[in-house]
This record gives sequence, structure tokens and C-alpha cells, in this order.
Amino acid sequence: MAPPDALAQVALRPFPAPAKDALTKEDIFAQVAQLTTERKQYLRDITEKSLLEDIAAGRDGLVDSVESAGQSQGQDKDDVVLSHAEMMEKLGKAKQEVYSKLEWASFAAGNALNLVSLILSRDIARFANRKENENFYTPMFQQMKVPRASLGLVRETVPEQPDPSQLMPDDAKRGQLEYIQRRKALVMKGSRMEALDWATDALLKAATDLESSIRKETKYWDEILSISDKGWSLQRARKGVRNATYAVKYGPPEASNHFKARGVAPLRMDNDGDIILDPALALKPKTLRVRISDDEKITGTSQTSIDGALNELAIEKSIQLARASLFEEELFYEMSIESRQLLSYGIELRDTVIHVAAPGDQHLHRKILIDCVPLDDSRVFSSGGDQNQLAHNVAEGLRILLAHEHRMRLFRRTRLPPPMSQHKRQQPPPPLLRSLLAMLSHLTAVNSLHAHLSATANTLKNAGLEVTLEATREVTWEKLTDTLKDIDTKNLSATDQLLATFIRPFEGRASISLPSSGGTTSPETIVIGTRTYIGPPHFGTEQKITLPPSLLKVLNLEHDSHQQLKFASTEEVKEYLDWILSLDISHTLLSEEYKGRSVIKSTEPIISVISKGSKNGLVKEDDVEIALEKAELKATATALDQLATGVAVESFAWNGTPGQSSLKEKVKSWLG
Repeated sequence: MAPPDALAQVALRPFPAPAKDALTKEDIFAQVAQLTTERKQYLRDITEKSLLEDIAAGRDGLVDSVESAGQSQGQDKDDVVLSHAEMMEKLGKAKQEVYSKLEWASFAAGNALNLVSLILSRDIARFANRKENENFYTPMFQQMKVPRASLGLVRETVPEQPDPSQLMPDDAKRGQLEYIQRRKALVMKGSRMEALDWATDALLKAATDLESSIRKETKYWDEILSISDKGWSLQRARKGVRNATYAVKYGPPEASNHFKARGVAPLRMDNDGDIILDPALALKPKTLRVRISDDEKITGTSQTSIDGALNELAIEKSIQLARASLFEEELFYEMSIESRQLLSYGIELRDTVIHVAAPGDQHLHRKILIDCVPLDDSRVFSSGGDQNQLAHNVAEGLRILLAHEHRMRLFRRTRLPPPMSQHKRQQPPPPLLRSLLAMLSHLTAVNSLHAHLSATANTLKNAGLEVTLEATREVTWEKLTDTLKDIDTKNLSATDQLLATFIRPFEGRASISLPSSGGTTSPETIVIGTRTYIGPPHFGTEQKITLPPSLLKVLNLEHDSHQQLKFASTEEVKEYLDWILSLDISHTLLSEEYKGRSVIKSTEPIISVISKGSKNGLVKEDDVEIALEKAELKATATALDQLATGVAVESFAWNGTPGQSSLKEKVKSWLG
């Protein structure tokens, strides 16, 4: 047996092997299994102390094992020789026992490998590749899907026990204990003071955070209350919006579906408690621009009523600006949709600009240009032009019509719905451009007609003929006061009823009395009705003339079937009025003036007057022709002799200049 001192300096560490002799994973598993079988104990029971004890007792253990083996052989010689079957059975049991021990050893070695690999997996730099890391675990452990780096190893140093021979005396020990106790008390006091300082700092920080949060919340809710007091509708913000409890609904409630979803913006809170403008509110606002073009030259531009940059406005003003911008965009969108149906009226959309052919002065080619432009671009609004007021009136009128359409949608939605049907009801676009075009056409027609009637009446009065003229551009406007008095509060408001007149057909009325009935108590009149509507059944301006009974008698027309005559243009009405008034003067007025001497030979405004001649009792016959054209009255007398050769005797014209002789005086001077 080797002496203990000989093995005292033995170091249990592996001898470095060359690279070609490095063990593989299978070799390590085999050696671990062999070591487990030889030691007959788990690897966790193998310590440095146990190995040193085995080394110290290794020599004697080897001799004892040899002697015990020799004795067992001697005893076996004395035993009875076993049969072959018993020997095979015994060998099978031994083999099974060896296999079971090998399996257990392999299981223990695998567990040890999994444990070591799981501990080493915390080193991220060394085990970065996950696919390579899986090779360090057994297949059974890989199926368990244990999280990697979930087990750690902490190395603890076991304090060394003091040598009993070096223990201090009692007095020194007692002093040391008192010193240690004082140190412990001092450390405990310092720890408590540190904990109190930490608690104080935490409380102060919490108080500061609470004060800041209260200040932010107070400022935020003050602005929310200010927005609510201004009349804006607030609602809960949808889920997923951060730092926004409420949202403001700034869009018109009855806007079209395309713009209704854009009318809601969350009210976010920033770090200081102020409300952050939503991107929907921070967009560049737009406004509607209307321009008047005469002969391809801009003569008028509408002006915006909102000024100031968006970053300089308060939150309420910003919301109002966003609402106005959304309203302007919807207005232009509705007109763009409507322009597709009005191509036959000279309305077209080119390069995001709506071109409206406006009827106006016949010497000018006038167009109304409508587009939607950014509000902050000052270059698009020019101040010069003599038609700025007209452009501004058109822009304001279009805005009022869209606001009226919103109120009418609310009115229709609150009433009883129509019967259900399988066919979806199509909602037509609001009549914005239709109303504009109808009003321009109607005003152009009635203004031209009234100007002609006024000049004609002035000319007839200067010719000594008594006529009266009454003209109304719109019959509904004439009776507007009476209409507003009879408004039922349960139905539409007075404003909506007033605006409804701009959507219905326009009806104008004018009447002029006949020159032949002047001076009577109930003069007969010619009534001219003007009706304008951009839609079925007229699709434009239509004019009707109602003739009195005396003219129907002159024209030999039946009273019921030919009382009203329809005309498609104002120029035709003017020409017909000139002719019918000339016919009344000649066939009625002069015929009554020279009753018994006058003869009507044709349907033209010509009358023949017979009188005695001055010589030899000859009969004199004169034709008097009346011509009224473009507010100028002209009378021509032609003398006819017995040979029926016409000779013009006298002609005179009245153009409204005061101080001229009357028609009757002139004709009397000619006829005698």
C-alpha cells in the first residue's frame, strides 16, 4: 500500500490531449458511462475528498480484491459444476443487470450533460447559434422544450473555520464582540437613514408628479370645457387613440357620406396639458374661389372672410377653420358631381376648375370660374376688378344653398319615411349649379324684357298715348311678406322657405296696358310671364304672352284656345310685342279716332282713311302705317290718288325725347 504522503501532491486535472486525439461526444458519453459503472455512484457524489480517499486506499484495495478473488476460486472448485442451462440463465441475468446499469448510467450522464449545457447556455456570446446549441442536449431533453438560460450557477465561498489554537482570550473576544455590535448598530442606523431618505425622495417625486398631472389635467379639461361652451359637439374617442379622452365633432351633421367621417378629430393632450391639433385639423385649410371672366380676362374675384395662419389661432378658432374648410371642400365636390349632368348648358370641369357659361351682355363672352384653393396662398386672391362684388355674391349664394340642403336633409330625415321598396332610392346631388344657372338665365331674360318694356312705355307716353307698365322679376319675391306671415312653425322655418324659392322654378311677370284703352277705368293689358327652370319639362327659360279680348278680336283668334302664346327666346317676345302694340294703335286706336272713315284692308298695322278732296269733289284716301321697333315709334302717311299710285306724304318718329307732338296731332295734321 502506498504511503499517504506520496499521493498528497497529486492534482486531478485532465492531461491536455492533442487536437487529433480530442474526444467526440460519443466518446465522452462512453467514458462517463464507464466511470459511473466503475464507481457505482452518481457523478454528483464524486468529490475531491472522496477521490483522495480512494487514492490513499488504492494499493490495499487492489490486494484485497485479488485475495478475495483467489479465495472465491478455491471455493468454486469445491462447488458442484453448474449445468449449461443454469449457466446461461445466470449469464442472462448478469447481462440484463449490466444493461440496466448501463442504461441508468447513460441516463445519469445525459442528465449531467443537460445540466451543464443548460448552465453554459447563459453565455450568450458563446452560444449565439441556436441550431448548434441544440446538439449539446439529449433528444429527450430537447422534446421537453425547457427555456434556454433558465438555470444559473452561483459560486459561493465557504468561510474557513477558525483554528481552535488561535482563539482569542475572553477579554479580547468580549471587546471584539462589542466592536462588532457597535458596528452592526451603526450599520443598521445608516441603513434606516438611507431607507428614510429614499422614502422621502420617493414621496417628494410622487408629489411632484401628482402636482404636474393635476396641472396638466386641469389645463386639458379647461380647454375641453371651453370648446364645449363654444357649442362644439364632443364625444368619446374611439379605442386605440392615445392621450385622447374626447373627440370634437366639427363637421356638419348632415354632410354627405364622403365627408361625414372626416368631421371628427380626437383632442390629444401633450406634455404640458395643452390640446394637440389632430392631423385632420392641422391640414392646410381650403376655400372656394369664384372668378368672373369676360372675353378671357379676369374681371372679378371673390374674397375670403377668414384670415390668419393656423398656428396663430386658438383651438376653438382652429376647429372653426377646419369646419369651414371641410364645408368648402364638400361644396366644390358636390358641384363637381353635378357638373357632369350639365354639359349641355355650357358647364364643364377642366383642370379642377368648373367653367360656367353665364348669360350676360351679348357683346361679352362671360364665364364663371369656380375652384377650391388653399387659404394661405395670398396670390390666388387678386383685389382688382369691377366684378368683384358679383363674384363674391355668387360664392356666398352657393354656400347658402349647401347649408339649406343640409337643413333640408335633417327635415326629411325627421319626417315619416316613405314606404319600403326593393329598389334603392338614389339621392340626387343638391341643385347648386342648377340654381345658379337658372337664376342667371332668369335675371338676364326678365331684365332684358323689362328694359325693353320700359323704353317702349316711355316712347308711347311721349307720343301722347297713355300706357301703364308693371313688372316683377319673381312673383314669389313680390308676395314674400305675406308668405312669411303665414308660415307654420311646425314645418320649415322662414329662412328655409325663403331659400326654397331659389330651388323651385323662377316665375317673372310683366304687364303693359293697351294704348287704345288709355284713359279708361279698366284698361286692357298684355301680360308676359317668364318661367325659368333647369330641369324637366322646360330645361331653360320659357315666356308666355296673354292677350286681352280686344286684341283677340282684332286677330280673329278664339278666346279659349289662343289666349296664351309661348315663345322660346326674349328677342321673339320683343318683336311680337312691338308688332301687337303697333296693331293696337292702328286697328283700334286710329280706327276709333276716324270711325266711319277708316278701312282695314290687311292684318298689318296699316289703316286707310277716306276723306273728301279739296278740288272737284274728289275722294282722298290715305294709308297710315304704324311701326314700333326697338322702342321707337314711327308713323307714316301715304296719299293714294285715283290712279292708285302711292306717294309718301309725311313720316315722323318718336324715340322718347320729351317735347314732341303727339301721335294723334300728327295724323290729324296729315289727314285734315
